[in-house]
Amino acid sequence: MAYNYPEKSLEIQARLFGLGLKPDNLMMIGAFITVYGMFETTLERALWTLSEKDVAGERPFTEKMTTEAQFKMLAEGSPKLSEKCNSILKVAADAAIDLNDYRNSLVHGYLLSFGSEHTPMFMKNPRWFGEKRNKATGDAHIEKPFQDLVLIAVWSLFLVVRNVERVFTEHTSLQAIEDMKEDIDRARSYANEARHLSSLMNHEKY
Repeated sequence: MAYNYPEKSLEIQARLFGLGLKPDNLMMIGAFITVYGMFETTLERALWTLSEKDVAGERPFTEKMTTEAQFKMLAEGSPKLSEKCNSILKVAADAAIDLNDYRNSLVHGYLLSFGSEHTPMFMKNPRWFGEKRNKATGDAHIEKPFQDLVLIAVWSLFLVVRNVERVFTEHTSLQAIEDMKEDIDRARSYANEARHLSSLMNHEKY
């Protein structure tokens, strides 16, 4: 008898629904991860542009860089860019730090289910067993409106690094980056709130 993979897939999906992960949650998780990948791969090419190094025929210097180092290089911009453009890249890099932490919690964290009628969350490095870890605890909340906010934020970061990639070859790219100031400021705000939501919830003024 042939293996009924569609039925098995539906069975697994039903199990996820039972953990509180509804179809819209799963769709938005997929959308965020997809766009984050677009940002991540485009960021590498943007850094090649900022360095003005030709990587043809050689191993790109970005392969040896940590994620943190890549964000730092983005934040530094280029002396050939305008002051406004460089300031926007600095804010974009700050947003990327928060979104990367959110993404790592989402992808590598424990799924914390509160039942089928409640939206779960994800937590990385929780230290539940008394273990010591070098990496900080982090969490990713997926209840409304946070999935929308992080998707908007990471899309803005993707658009800005796409323009950075072309900034020395397409004359419209510099202006396009400068025109994104409001979008990047918003991305920074959304990313920061999503990353630090648990600590904000514990603050009396939240």
